[in-house]
Amino acid sequence: MSSGLGAQFVAVLESLGMASRLRQGRLAARAGQVLSMSLSTSVVVAQVQDGSRTHRCRIGIKAFTKPEWVAVEKALAGQALHAARLLAGEVPYEMFADLGLRLFPDDMRELAMDCTCDTWDMPCQHLAAVCHLLAELFDQDPFQALAWRGRGRDELLSRLGEIRRSTRETPPVKGFWRLQHPAGAPADHSDAKPVAGPTSPSAAESASAAPAVRPDAVLDELAPLPLDLRGERVVDLLRPAYHTMAHKPTD
Repeated sequence: MSSGLGAQFVAVLESLGMASRLRQGRLAARAGQVLSMSLSTSVVVAQVQDGSRTHRCRIGIKAFTKPEWVAVEKALAGQALHAARLLAGEVPYEMFADLGLRLFPDDMRELAMDCTCDTWDMPCQHLAAVCHLLAELFDQDPFQALAWRGRGRDELLSRLGEIRRSTRETPPVKGFWRLQHPAGAPADHSDAKPVAGPTSPSAAESASAAPAVRPDAVLDELAPLPLDLRGERVVDLLRPAYHTMAHKPTD
């Protein structure tokens, strides 16, 4: 077993008291006794041969709720490192803990296991063999672990794309051009007409003719903030406060 997601899955099962069964299941898995295995949302179904009999095994887990998946998707879309690891085929396992979630359960009561064999002590070696192949599957394709929790690869990547597109389409605030062209960049004065010396205004006249600096101009220099409160952008809600402070009499 590698040190990847599959190893983490096996380590969790061993911590739940399955170490002895897993050793038996490893031998069965290596002997090719697992004839077939399929994974879908919340359930894994497998056929395991034991002598002349074939047993049907099922391993179920609760899928994440819609709000939980929204939190996961936002975390993946908001952290470039998480998204890069995911696209490279590596699930950021620790991210789930940061969100208060567990990709793999830490209580046997969170797993539903059954087998058609007559063993009373569950999980049986047939289920343990399926667990080993499941761990190998998670190493080969980490997206399968996410699919088990309710989000297949295509659906998850589509949702991440939608989140990124909606972020890019957030309208910029006024003055955003100045952030892209900071002071010191050459200005285009190709349309400017020279003013003759005698008719040029004095410095005092130029100062009086210059437009007054708006108290809330600093807000125009902010990077786009995709935030709103009751339908209004936060940056617009701050403008009255800046005007009030600018006209407040000094002591």
